[in-house]
Amino acid sequence: MNKKTKNPFSIDIDLPNTHNLAKTKTDKQNKYQELANEICAMWKKKAAQVIPIVISSTGVIRLKNSVILGTCSIARKFLNYT
Repeated sequence: MNKKTKNPFSIDIDLPNTHNLAKTKTDKQNKYQELANEICAMWKKKAAQVIPIVISSTGVIRLKNSVILGTCSIARKFLNYT
């Protein structure tokens, strides 16, 4: 929930291979748009935003968990700052 505008949003993080970046972003937006619509209806809001975070990880499979945790930490700090 954005503290200033009181609009809800959904953040989804994914780490696809480099050749799937654009497709993954589009898939995530389409996949979670229905959820955003349900959130709007449930919380009686005009809009809900879907924010896909797509990070390229070219062959670094072992670091996948640490990249996700680091990105979540950055996203949390940013969202708490605004």
